[in-house]
Amino acid sequence: MMKKTEKILNADYTLLQIAYWAMNSVIFCFTAVFLQFKGYSNYEIGIVFALGNIVGFVLQPTVAGYVDRSRKRALLRCIRVTAVLSIALMLAVFMMPENCIPLTGSYVLLVAGTTLLTPLCTSLCFYMESWGYNINFSRARAVGSLSYSVCTMALGWLVQRVSENAIPLWYIACSAMLGVMSIIFSVKEKPHRNEAAPAEHDEPHEKASSLIEFAKENKLFMVFLVGTAVMYFTHALIGNFMIEFIRNLGGDSADLGNVLAFMTIVEVPVMLLFSRLTQRFRCSTLLRVSVIMFTVKELMIYLAQSVAALYAAVALQAFSFALFIPASVRYVDEVIVKRNAVKGQAFVTAMLTLGSIFASYIGGLLLDTSTPEFTLLVGVIVSAVGTLILLLSIQTTDAP
Repeated sequence: MMKKTEKILNADYTLLQIAYWAMNSVIFCFTAVFLQFKGYSNYEIGIVFALGNIVGFVLQPTVAGYVDRSRKRALLRCIRVTAVLSIALMLAVFMMPENCIPLTGSYVLLVAGTTLLTPLCTSLCFYMESWGYNINFSRARAVGSLSYSVCTMALGWLVQRVSENAIPLWYIACSAMLGVMSIIFSVKEKPHRNEAAPAEHDEPHEKASSLIEFAKENKLFMVFLVGTAVMYFTHALIGNFMIEFIRNLGGDSADLGNVLAFMTIVEVPVMLLFSRLTQRFRCSTLLRVSVIMFTVKELMIYLAQSVAALYAAVALQAFSFALFIPASVRYVDEVIVKRNAVKGQAFVTAMLTLGSIFASYIGGLLLDTSTPEFTLLVGVIVSAVGTLILLLSIQTTDAP
C-alpha cells in the first residue's frame, strides 16, 4: 500500500508535470501561429526555434552538472527560477510590437527555458525517490500528456475565436502554476530528505564525471545520443510547423489544436501502462520498437492526403513518442551510473534539442523555398537514418 505522504508526493509531482507540459504545448505548438501573427516568416520562425534550442543545448549539460555536484539540492531552485523568468519574458512578449529584435530575443530565451526544464522535471522524480518514496513517473508523464492535449485543443479554439494574444496569457498562467508547485516541493524537501535512507548522508558522495570523462565511460551511449538527435529531427519538424502541414491539407488553427490534442491523448494509455510493459519486456526492447515506429508514423504523415488521414497517421504517436519518452528515461537510469544520473537525462534532452535546432532552421528554409510535401519527404529520410543508428547502439538491458 502506498503511504499517505507518498500519495501526496505523487499527486504533487503529477501537478508539476501538468504545468510543465502545458507550457511545452504553448511553445512548441503555437509559437509558429503567434509569430506569424506578429509578422514573422517561416524562415524567421525557424531561426527563433534554432537559436532557442542552441541556447538550451548549451545550458542543459552545464546546469545538469551543477545539479549533480550539488547532490540535487539546486534542482528545485533551478525549476523555480526558470518559471519566474519565463513569466517575465512572456509578459514582455505580450506588450511588444510586431517583429522586433527584443521580441525575437525574448522568444529565443523562452524556447531555451522550456527545453532546459525537461531534464530538470524528469530528474525530480529520481530525486524524490532518494527521499525513500516510490514515484510513478510514467503515470505522471501520462497525465502531463493529457494536459498537453487539453491545452492544445483549448488554445486552438481560443486562437480561432478570440485572438492570437491568448497564447502568451495562457503560457503565463501555466508558468505560474509550475512556479507554485516548485515552491510546494521546496517546502517539503527538507523533512523528506531527513527521512530518506541515510546513505546520502553517511556515505561519501561520489563525484560526478566531467563531460569528457562521461563520454569516455559511455562510448556506445554517445552513439545512441547521436541517433536520438537525427531521429528526432522529423518529430520536431512536424511539431514546430504542423500548422503549415495542416493548412496544406485544407485545415486551420482549430484543426491544429485538435490534431495535436489527439496526438497526446493517444499517448496516455501507453504511458499509464508503461510500468506493466517493463514487467514483461526489456526496456531496450521497448526502446527499439519506439524508434522504428517514429519513422513509420512520419512516413504515414507524409502520405496523408486529408486532415482525416492525418489523424490516422498521428495515432501512431502511441507507439513512438509515447513509448520512447518513458523508455529512454528508464534506459538512462539502467545504463548510466547513479552519480551521473541528471547528466545522462540532460544529454538525452540535449540531443532532442539538437535535433530541434536543425529541424527549426532547415524546416523553415524548406517550407519557404519548396513545398510541405518535399519538406516531409526529407524528414522521413532523415528519421530513417536516425532509427538505424539507434537500433545499432541500444544496449540490451536486463530482463524484467
